[in-house]
Amino acid sequence: MSNVTKIYFSPSGTTKEVVDQLASTFSQDGDSYDLLNFNSDKELGSDDIAIVGMPVFAGRIPKTARQRLAKFKGENTPAIAVVNYGNAHVTDALLELVDLLKENNFNVIAAASTISHHSIFDGVAVGRPDSADIEKIKEFGKRCQEKIESNESLEAEIPGNKPYVDYKKLPFEISCDEAICAFCYDCVSICPEKAIPDDDPVDTDLDLCSRCTACISICPEDARKFSGEAFESKKPAFEQANSERKEPEFYL
Repeated sequence: MSNVTKIYFSPSGTTKEVVDQLASTFSQDGDSYDLLNFNSDKELGSDDIAIVGMPVFAGRIPKTARQRLAKFKGENTPAIAVVNYGNAHVTDALLELVDLLKENNFNVIAAASTISHHSIFDGVAVGRPDSADIEKIKEFGKRCQEKIESNESLEAEIPGNKPYVDYKKLPFEISCDEAICAFCYDCVSICPEKAIPDDDPVDTDLDLCSRCTACISICPEDARKFSGEAFESKKPAFEQANSERKEPEFYL
């Protein structure tokens, strides 16, 4: 019986939630690899099934996540590619993920773009994925099982362009309220970019920081947040521009 292997990069936890919901439609259990902290070579066999979830950062999969995922090699391993975004734009991210998996000898049988609460602008897609999203994700999972059982590959055309849109560095600052910080160092241990000094969790090296939100999401005191003029001026316009509900898209 095939093992279902979950691979994801999920700084705010929502991409992991989508992958978990999709994996729950399969009866098989397997390993999980959180690319926030897993950074090693890994080979999957033809009897495995990979469910790979990535967030969308300004139209791409995150650079660090891409580098770590590139260390996973398949053996014509069936794979389901999922990108999760905050109701704004997928752009080239799903195409990039499908291409990378194929390059690493995965047999991509299906792909999806799903919507979750925006990790930076918290007024966008509040409460998502909701029950309607989850129902669609689980139905997609059943259809994926049928494709695997019939040995079919992805047939649908994935939207996107090559070359992919350039990586974009967001100008937003991340601040930490020292009066609230409990100095638990959870943010230090979770940061995939090592942008928070080991000896000073209040500080953030914004040149290294990818604005992934892992440190904000994990903070038990809510001491860390986006701040600064660039963020405050962008927030209202972004939230208004992306207020209309988008729906998950599935490709088989």
